[in-house]
Amino acid sequence: MSSSDRGQDLARLVAASARKSRFGGISRMARSGLVALALGALASACTIQPVYMPIANGPNVGSSLKAIQVEDVSDRVGQEVRNNLIFGFTGGGNASPPLYDLSLRVTSSEARLGFERDETAPAYSVTVTVAYELKEISTGKVILRSLNRGIASYDRSNQAFANERAKIDAQNRAAQSVAEDIQLRLAAALARGKSS
Repeated sequence: MSSSDRGQDLARLVAASARKSRFGGISRMARSGLVALALGALASACTIQPVYMPIANGPNVGSSLKAIQVEDVSDRVGQEVRNNLIFGFTGGGNASPPLYDLSLRVTSSEARLGFERDETAPAYSVTVTVAYELKEISTGKVILRSLNRGIASYDRSNQAFANERAKIDAQNRAAQSVAEDIQLRLAAALARGKSS
């Protein structure tokens, strides 16, 4: 019996119970419980699986991520993205022999968010944009090619050093955000590729 059949049977049971009750229906709490039970039965048919945890007869995405070598980048923000990715792939441990090659093209931009009466902008936004491509080294097959952005904001003051430090911190936060998103997308792509 499929889960949809179980859900339909449960819905029929709820309807029959409501008709048979001599008080015009079952209590609201009982109805809510039965509806929750029916939804749980329907949801049990979902095929959601953990991404990083190895499962029996399934892909081991964690070991695949450790086998990604990340190409060198040329600027500080790009290096922040690269370092966050490498740490996310390996968890601070040793990398596996490379099976995949990840190339990155990182750009960073800054925009004013608002203006004061004296036409100064106390709030700024930093956007880190990463175009990336994951290839299988042995075949040259492109597994994933995409573009992701990370955004962080910071406030300016009348001190130049504080402004520069705040900008660097915002760039670091945006780099970490985009690296986490890229890692998740790569894990999903590798899981799909290994399960098919």
